Amino acid sequence: MSAPPPLPPGASRSDQMTDAFAQRRAAAPPSSGPPKQGMSGCAIAAIIGAVVLVLGVFVIAMLAAIALPAYQQYIAKSRVMEALTMARAHQVDVDAYREKSGVCPDNAAIGLADDEVFTLSGDNAAAPGQASLRIGEIESGHCGIELQFKNINVAVDDKTLLLESTDNGWTCTGGTLGAQYRTPQCRNFDPTP
Repeated sequence: MSAPPPLPPGASRSDQMTDAFAQRRAAAPPSSGPPKQGMSGCAIAAIIGAVVLVLGVFVIAMLAAIALPAYQQYIAKSRVMEALTMARAHQVDVDAYREKSGVCPDNAAIGLADDEVFTLSGDNAAAPGQASLRIGEIESGHCGIELQFKNINVAVDDKTLLLESTDNGWTCTGGTLGAQYRTPQCRNFDPTP
């Protein structure tokens, strides 16, 4: 058997190994631990929060798009009904005057101003809803009470609702007011297509 080769002068075997490991460590990139798997919890929470926010805004916008017009129509209908109630209070006066005198009265004949205007309930103090009331003979020769609306809703403003005294009693199907703003008894149901 032969002897191991001689060591270089001045360095021991353990010093040589330590130097070799140090050189390898210096040449290799630093290790930051094992590679990460997936996203962090903060990123996931941010994504979920953003999705919930977008969906929440979308849902609120959809509800507002449906609810706001329905609420405005409801308010307009309630004001029309309030004006109709005020007008119906004068039907008895019109009938009594016509029976007594044989002619259809006008506003002055039953104690109303020529430009009788009722202020309707509401929350707009600067421009409250109004209904003007005119009484007189209409084209059919019957007595009529006409309501004209102001400051209620764009779809109702300047429209009319006509109450007509016929041989069968009072009807309220006349005028230019849309059917969706009338009470059921004041809608003109036409069965023909």
